Amino acid sequence: MEFHRNDAMLMEILQDRKTIVGFLDSIFGFLRRNTDFYHTKKDEADKIGFPKGMRDQILYGAMQRYDPDCALQAMNDESEMPVPPAVQEIIVESSDAPKSEAATLLKSAFSPIDYKNGAAFASHCWSQTLKDLEVQVLLPEELKTSKNLNIEIRAQSLRVSSKQNAGHVLIEGNLSQRIKHNEALWTIDHNMLHISCDKSKELWWDRLFEADAEIDTKKIDCERYIDELPDDTQATIQKLRVQQLEADKRQSQLQAANPEQAKTMERLRVAWDAEGSPFKGQPFDPSIVRMS
Repeated sequence: MEFHRNDAMLMEILQDRKTIVGFLDSIFGFLRRNTDFYHTKKDEADKIGFPKGMRDQILYGAMQRYDPDCALQAMNDESEMPVPPAVQEIIVESSDAPKSEAATLLKSAFSPIDYKNGAAFASHCWSQTLKDLEVQVLLPEELKTSKNLNIEIRAQSLRVSSKQNAGHVLIEGNLSQRIKHNEALWTIDHNMLHISCDKSKELWWDRLFEADAEIDTKKIDCERYIDELPDDTQATIQKLRVQQLEADKRQSQLQAANPEQAKTMERLRVAWDAEGSPFKGQPFDPSIVRMS
C-alpha cells in the first residue's frame, strides 16, 4: 500500500528530529520553502496559494481525519481492516429528524478518500479532480471477476451488470457530463471495480448521474498538484521558493551576527500569526512593524 512507503520516508525524518515538534517543524518548513502553502491569495486573480482561512481549514480537516475520537477516523482509508463485501445496516427511527448524511456514509463500505469531491452510496461511490473521474463499485461475491460482468462505458452513460443475469444491474445511469469513454480504464481489486476516465471538459461535476442529488460544490477541494498547474504559475511558485530560500539565508546570517536581534525577530514572527494579530494569515514582513 502507498502509506507503507510514505511511513518509511516520514519515519526517517521523525528519527532524525527525535520529537513530534521537531518532526512537524520539518514538514511545515518544507511546505514553506517548496510550495505555495503559506501564500495567501490577495484576490481572485491570484493563481497561487489559498484564500485567507483556507489553510487552517485544511490542517484542521487533516487532524480530524485521524482523530480516534472523531467518527471520520473510523472510515480512514489507511485502515488495515479488510473491506467487507456487504454492510449491515442499522436503522435508527426518528419522528422529528431525517436520516443525516453522516449516518448514510457510515453505512457505506467506502472511505472518505474514495469519494473525495464526490459522493458515496450503498454500493458505489465516485470522486473527481478537475480533469479526472473515478467510480468504484462494490461487487458481490458471485460477480467479483471480469468474466461475470458486462461493463458498458459510453460518452454519457455507465452500466455494470451480470453476464449470467442481465436483470442484475449493479450500477446504471446517464452521466451528468460527458467523459472520454474511449480512454477509460477499469480494474477489479478485492471485490471492488475501479473505473477511471478523463472528463471531456475541465470542470467540477455537481453529481455523477443526472438522477443523483447535487453535492455541495462549495466544499470541493480545488487543490491541484504543482506539476498540473500552468507553466507561468509553476514559475511563480519557483520564484517564491527562491525568495524564501534567500530570506532563510539572510535570517541565518542575522542570527550569527546579532543573536539578540535574531531572538527579537523570532518573537515577532510568533506574534505575527497569533490569534488576534492584525497580520494573521499574511506573509511575514517585519519591515511594516515599528519597534522601539
